[in-house]
Amino acid sequence: MIKINKKDSIIDIIIKIDNCKQKEIILDFPFWHPIIHNYTSLKILKAKVWKKDLIIITTDKNAKKIGKKLGIKYSELWDTDLLEYNYSSIQYAQYLIKRYFLELKQLFTEKTTNITFEYQKKYWLKKSKIWYFLIALLSSIFLFFFIFYFAVNKTYVYITPEITIKTKAENFIFEEATKEEIINNNNIIKLNKISKLIYLTNTFWTSWVNEKSLKRSKWKVMMYNKLDEDVDLLAKTRLETKDGIILQADSSIHIPKATYSSTWAIIPWKTEINVTSKIHTSDWTITWTKANLDEWIILTLPWLKDNKENIYAKTISQISWANEKYQKQLTQEDIENAKHILETKLKQNALNQLKKQIIENNKTNNINSELLWIDWILKYSNFKIIWEKELKIWSNISDFELSWTIKITWYSYNTKKVLNQLSTTIRSNILKNIEKFLFLNEKSLRISNIIYKEEKPLKIKATAEVEAFYSHNFLTKKNNYIQKLKSIISWTKKDEALKILINNPQISDVQIEIRPFFIDTVSKITDNIIIKIKN
Repeated sequence: MIKINKKDSIIDIIIKIDNCKQKEIILDFPFWHPIIHNYTSLKILKAKVWKKDLIIITTDKNAKKIGKKLGIKYSELWDTDLLEYNYSSIQYAQYLIKRYFLELKQLFTEKTTNITFEYQKKYWLKKSKIWYFLIALLSSIFLFFFIFYFAVNKTYVYITPEITIKTKAENFIFEEATKEEIINNNNIIKLNKISKLIYLTNTFWTSWVNEKSLKRSKWKVMMYNKLDEDVDLLAKTRLETKDGIILQADSSIHIPKATYSSTWAIIPWKTEINVTSKIHTSDWTITWTKANLDEWIILTLPWLKDNKENIYAKTISQISWANEKYQKQLTQEDIENAKHILETKLKQNALNQLKKQIIENNKTNNINSELLWIDWILKYSNFKIIWEKELKIWSNISDFELSWTIKITWYSYNTKKVLNQLSTTIRSNILKNIEKFLFLNEKSLRISNIIYKEEKPLKIKATAEVEAFYSHNFLTKKNNYIQKLKSIISWTKKDEALKILINNPQISDVQIEIRPFFIDTVSKITDNIIIKIKN
């Protein structure tokens, strides 16, 4: 074994290794020597010993982590000199056991000529005092099981309390603030008046089509008569397709009766007539290019209930004169709809800008303000419509522009003051030793009831509500609830204890850990049942 001094350098250590003729190089370093903390230095030492085992004796745990990566052994000698070092109780026990087994192995493997085997065995037993060690070992094992099973059997119960949400309310007086006034009453909340003028412009489309601007289809169709009598139709008689496209006869129509063939088959009489498409379909939509019909489209008389299959018409060829060109017209309904749409957009835009202004003021002044959500205190005024140009009803325009200004007025208040007062009231009214107040849901703050109001000056007495979160107060010393839970689950199986606790209305979740690990029964001693609360 090579003793390393505190001032020895890497060169000094290499010289000592060169002078050592042993099969194993054992280096005894003092605590916190720089060499054992340097990866490069350790690598040099490992390379220097080459095929020999390098063993370093040190109690420095951090140094061991560095050298083990290089295959260096630490504190693995069974020399009595190691007893001088700071062994833990477990390390010392391991050392004794290995030393005795090593001596026992040597007893049965070494050959002697001068001493008989029985004499050598008795001599070794007497010298080594192994009986004392075995008795002490058995006693320790028995004491270990006794302590852990009967005395140190501890049960750790981790409880997640069930959270209860309650709505709490308190009356406040909200009144318009003045610059000089200072209020100390926590239930009087000052309102700050906020006004904003909003301007908005929007373009709207006219909806009415100038029928005179529409080009209608004109063509010829073939009328058929299968009746055994003549048929006369007036001018502008309507003919309709199955899709609701309507054509009108340009003049009156006379259709002779049908004839019969030699086999008495009906031969319908055919008459060619001129027709013009109507501007609107049967469902009163604009026809436009829908009147461009294909060839051999059947047309019926919509007013004719019977004999529709005997008196009808067909398109002779494709009709394609109608086009999509048309002129839109402005109506009074267009203007009224535009006013309604613009007013709705303007109010929504004004409200959004007011909210944005509140957020910016909160950031600038480091405050917590919100709009007081009472509908009737929200005021819109200074309505003014600005026309780009004078609009005339039935003028031929496709779109028009409308501008409008509006002034919005509302009131904001300090929500932090209301929440602090509600929190103070809740804490003062809590059920001591039973309930535990957790927190308020600040986003749930609302005005639920108006008790009375004055408009000039603005003064409102109203009820503010908020959601409060509670749990059972398990850890208070004056609450016997914990002792009851311990008594119920003591000396029960772990699974049974879990069922008992999870069915408790005050408990949301539970975990049980029993020590030592091989025991599955909750401790019989209630003081050894330790209950901890998980957040």
